[in-house]
Amino acid sequence: MPPTAAELVREQTLGPLVDHHTFALTAKEEPLAWARETVRSLLKDRAESAQIDDTVLVVIELLTNAIQHAGGPVSLTLDLYEKGVTVGVVDRGRDTTAIPTTPVGFLADLQDESAASDEGEDMAEDGRGLFLVSAFATGWGVEPVREGKIVTAALCLAGGAA
Repeated sequence: MPPTAAELVREQTLGPLVDHHTFALTAKEEPLAWARETVRSLLKDRAESAQIDDTVLVVIELLTNAIQHAGGPVSLTLDLYEKGVTVGVVDRGRDTTAIPTTPVGFLADLQDESAASDEGEDMAEDGRGLFLVSAFATGWGVEPVREGKIVTAALCLAGGAA
């Protein structure tokens, strides 16, 4: 089982904390566009282009899940470490068990949809967010917080750290 974001921080896999940012999202009209721009800006001198793209993808997937399933995002946290970054999205959802920490059902679903695709049906365009987070993040997890829950992902930025 892959490590959680909290384990990576606790074990100092990402190195020492360099910078911390917390942003309220409840008043943002376009939180996805704003987050894309903000993450790119904060990482531009700290990571390679592909690593920035991966981090943006993870942030957008977490925000999209919060918007679609939990009444919208409350805040976005970006912690920059010497060797990586953690991103956290707080939303109003309280059920942490609703989020599978390892989306094992994805592959079975993919096989079922692939078979359906052979019959002329298109694969679903959504429902892949947590699979993408698992694929691109070094570790991730979910925890209850006062406002609801926070989903946190950690990404190593080897070779791109300042």
